[in-house]
Amino acid sequence: MASAPADAPGADTAVSLRDVSKTYGPVKVLDIPRLDLARGQIVAVVGENGAGKSTLMGVLSGTVTPTTGAIEIAGRPLQPGRPDHARDMGVALVAQEFPLVGQLSVAENLLLGRRPQRADSRPLGTLVVDRAGTRAEARALLAEVGVGGVDVDRPVGRYPVPVRQMIEIAKAWGHRPVVLILDEPTSSLGPVEAERVLALARQHAAAGGAVLFIGHRLDEVRAVADRVVVLRSGKLVADLTPAEATEERMIREMVGAELARADLAPPPSVERVATLSVRGLTADGLGPVDLDVHAGEIVGVAGLMGSGRSRLLHTVMGAQPRTGGSVAFEGADFRPRHPADSVAAGIGLVPEDRKVQALLPAHSVRWNVTLATLRRISRRGLLRPRVDKTHAARIVKDLGVRLHTQEQPIGSLSGGNQQKAVFGRWLAADPRLLLLDEPTRGVDVGAKAEIYSLIDTAAQDGLAVLVASSELEELLWICHRIVVMAHGRIVADLPRDRFGKEVIMTAAAGSGSGPAGGGTGAGAAGGGKARA
Repeated sequence: MASAPADAPGADTAVSLRDVSKTYGPVKVLDIPRLDLARGQIVAVVGENGAGKSTLMGVLSGTVTPTTGAIEIAGRPLQPGRPDHARDMGVALVAQEFPLVGQLSVAENLLLGRRPQRADSRPLGTLVVDRAGTRAEARALLAEVGVGGVDVDRPVGRYPVPVRQMIEIAKAWGHRPVVLILDEPTSSLGPVEAERVLALARQHAAAGGAVLFIGHRLDEVRAVADRVVVLRSGKLVADLTPAEATEERMIREMVGAELARADLAPPPSVERVATLSVRGLTADGLGPVDLDVHAGEIVGVAGLMGSGRSRLLHTVMGAQPRTGGSVAFEGADFRPRHPADSVAAGIGLVPEDRKVQALLPAHSVRWNVTLATLRRISRRGLLRPRVDKTHAARIVKDLGVRLHTQEQPIGSLSGGNQQKAVFGRWLAADPRLLLLDEPTRGVDVGAKAEIYSLIDTAAQDGLAVLVASSELEELLWICHRIVVMAHGRIVADLPRDRFGKEVIMTAAAGSGSGPAGGGTGAGAAGGGKARA
């Protein structure tokens, strides 16, 4: 009996790609001669935005038809461009921009297309949806992936991004896949929830499945991966063992060079009047909160999922109604009825979910980056196209947004360039307070460094910056001060000389009974101290 070719996949191979490429016009965005994923293995895929990760994910899940090549799942050929066939073959995808139906309930989303049915008493034995069975199965599935406190009858669109992220993971988990593709699964999660996702990945691999883990958090990649595959410009440039996959090596392979990390400048001395001052602020799921943020200061907001990080920013912005307390902006009482009032006053918000809350993906880059300054560049309510184009060109140049033309849809840009465009929109409006909610969610290490530099430059120019993030490393790196939230309240206010992951996590996991370990929630301790 003839032996199998040397490059033939073995019996334990879950995924096999041979000569897979994808071309759009003259541009080849993916070119992989060979890639195998074994059962029981977690393979991390890293690379800058635009490196080909999303295309690879789309090819495997059937949403992208490859130009050339063959793909096998557990030894059987995958029909290209057929998401239904990929799903039936055992491929489950948790996409970064999760395709949940906001108007449907959590239970309906979790079991979409496979809801349990029962026989009806009407003629011909009609089958109808078993609603009670749907709810029960949904609750069991959420419990299986460690998600609590979710009402399965509530529309999924009413839950914040971190909860929707876990619901999408539960949805994929429910398909009992052979291959589980996780695209930035922890990008909106805090450390505790993120560790739960990593544990699920390990559990799936231990049960004989394969995991394709696409991530930008390199510490998580190193913690979970059995192999690290690096893509650059659509090509597979490195296939690393855990020992080889140091952070420095991964960055070097991704960008083709060492990535310099510039030190950030300390803030100026705290002025007597804070740019933002909140006292006893309450809203649905928030408060009471006391907090000061001064000009030139970058204040981070840490906390576990559901701690109130995003609610604080949205309440200050006027996107969520406050129920009590006071907000002062530049020393004057501030009562925004709508986010537009905050924009007019000089406050900008970079939200957590840019595609839903910040961008018009089908519209041009030009239209998106000038939205916050239309009044300034208009005359008597009429937009001046030449001025608009010049203004947009200046924004994309100053922010280093990489694009072909400012008329292309902004949704066609990479995640990092989309995020820089959102920053550019607000910085062009000359705000005095910048609210940042997960400012580097879904962007690569190179774009992160650029965004960190933008934030630091904004602070040096005198902006007050309040930034909420689930990435502790990010807050430790860019902030002058960090407040920790739990149960809607600030439970610790830490100057830079008291920074530490353990200190932050201990506070975040506490009872939330009041400020602890670093001064008051109003920032009395260390608010204006220069960095150590």
